[in-house]
Amino acid sequence: MNTNDLVFRTDPVAGDPERVEEMVKATGFFREDETAVAVELVRERLEKGRKSGYEFIFVGKDGETVAYCCYGLIPCTLHSYDLYWIVTHPAHMKQGIGSILLVKTEQAVSQAGGRGIYAETSSRVQYLPTRLFYEKNGYRIKARFEDFYAPGDDKVVYVKYL
Repeated sequence: MNTNDLVFRTDPVAGDPERVEEMVKATGFFREDETAVAVELVRERLEKGRKSGYEFIFVGKDGETVAYCCYGLIPCTLHSYDLYWIVTHPAHMKQGIGSILLVKTEQAVSQAGGRGIYAETSSRVQYLPTRLFYEKNGYRIKARFEDFYAPGDDKVVYVKYL
């Protein structure tokens, strides 16, 4: 994918909560309560600005937002960041957009003084592509919490040190 075809922005705009909801739902991965959290983080950033603690990168292609991520400094740490959400609309997957977005996120975290990015995901079979995405992009498993989300659904925590 040619990054010249993509437009990046870091400030949410009025229509982003609805677009984030649409993208998250379209993946088919997330429950309603999880989708509500994704939307709420965008709304909180719109209301509170940077004081919310949530940073965003939105990716546009052909005038449409096709991917986004949400990350932030982990409270009570000096240089550790959580990658809360990284989502590419299914119609735009398998084009390298997610990997480009992840690199942009890592660069932003590094420029802010971050030294590590933590990402959590599910151990369910459905999330195998997500786990492979992190591993392909240099993340390694740091921890696993058995039955965290539900019986048989472990929380897998990845880290990449910058």
